[in-house]
Amino acid sequence: MKTVRLMGHAGSDIEFGYNSKENIENNEFNDPLLHTSRILINNKCLSKDDILKLYEDSRKLVDHVCEEASIKPKLKTTKSVMKTITANLRENILPSIPKMNNRKNIFGKEFQRLDRPQHMAKLINYALTDILNQYSNTLVFGEDVAKKGGVYNVTANLFEQFGIRRVFDSPLDETSIIGTAIGLSHNGFIPIPEIQFLAYFHNAEDQLRGEAATLPFFSKGQFVNPIVLRIPGLAYQKGFGGHFHNDNSLAVFRDLPGVIVACPSNGIDAVKMLRRAVLEAYINSRITVFIEPIALYMVKDLHKTKDAKWSFNYPSPEEDIPIGEFGVHGRGSSLTIISYANGFYLSMQAKLEIEKQINKTIKIIDLRWLSYINISDLIKSIGKCSKILVVDECRKNGCYGEGLVADIIAASNNPIDIRLHAAENSFIPLGEAATVTLPSKESIIDNAIELYNE
Repeated sequence: MKTVRLMGHAGSDIEFGYNSKENIENNEFNDPLLHTSRILINNKCLSKDDILKLYEDSRKLVDHVCEEASIKPKLKTTKSVMKTITANLRENILPSIPKMNNRKNIFGKEFQRLDRPQHMAKLINYALTDILNQYSNTLVFGEDVAKKGGVYNVTANLFEQFGIRRVFDSPLDETSIIGTAIGLSHNGFIPIPEIQFLAYFHNAEDQLRGEAATLPFFSKGQFVNPIVLRIPGLAYQKGFGGHFHNDNSLAVFRDLPGVIVACPSNGIDAVKMLRRAVLEAYINSRITVFIEPIALYMVKDLHKTKDAKWSFNYPSPEEDIPIGEFGVHGRGSSLTIISYANGFYLSMQAKLEIEKQINKTIKIIDLRWLSYINISDLIKSIGKCSKILVVDECRKNGCYGEGLVADIIAASNNPIDIRLHAAENSFIPLGEAATVTLPSKESIIDNAIELYNE
């Protein structure tokens, strides 16, 4: 395919420096606007004067718009610029929660199972069912999410419950998945697309970085992209996939202004956070990247088989978790561990052994939301504790823990001893080495004891 670029790239790009006069004239002669004008004249649709008038009218309109824009107020302060990042001129009234009989009809036989403890994958499935039922403009789509129900059955039965207009498969192309979401959100929908694995997102990251995330900023909220982008990911999957299915880097999301990043560690939090993400999209036109830790999808137990301490009941439809609200487990002030997702799960596994060795109770904080962390509330929760261990399952360079350590040090008025225990700067290998570069229950215990004894 041969294409032509009419005129230079910019005002400083003089075509005569690299193109001949003959080529420039030939290209301009083949300007599609000129050919369109010729066809219109030959078919007696418009006269030459009509076309020239349209051209001049367009010139006047552009000049007028430019003149209007030049006298409008300018952004001059940090506050005014920052306000545009999440600007939103859309106004929506939150739809009411459907009545119980309606929900019974939608859930079918699953409704009687809502009060039984379930793992994360099943609870997210229930949450999506309620969301699609409550918000008539929500859509779920992605690779194999419809009839198949997704790789991990997280979207199972949604196709049968809501039909192909609400739940549908996409091409195997992450760029088009996010691009479709952008187009749908422009037109009043709340898309909930799925990127099948975290590593696949990088094929399409500019759709989020360069397009969706910047739209409110460039338009002062006149145009927005409310999206909830579900991404199963992170490491610790056993015997499966290597790097492309076990990617443990979230660095690409850290510097995206205005984008909410969620990463639950358990099913009940996942439900409440997903509800909040959809609410933020519907009311405030926000974009949320919802990271779902695959290794915890089917986990039911914490310390031993069948203890069911990682299985939870489906929460009431009105319950959610506000952006930035973290979970606190334990009241001890001798040591505080801060983590999320798999790191939080492993820290909870390590908690009993740490407390046994130091003969004191400790506190473990689950961040839940990786963006919009309320540092002042976090400092209050840490309290008088001077020993802080941040556990991050992502690669050390660029992980969220890296920035969190700096923020805590800057915000704390008390002397603290803080340590980051993160994954090595490595890709995830296959086989027995699949988890050796990652934090483990044992390494968390070792780091906690060392930090406590310093």
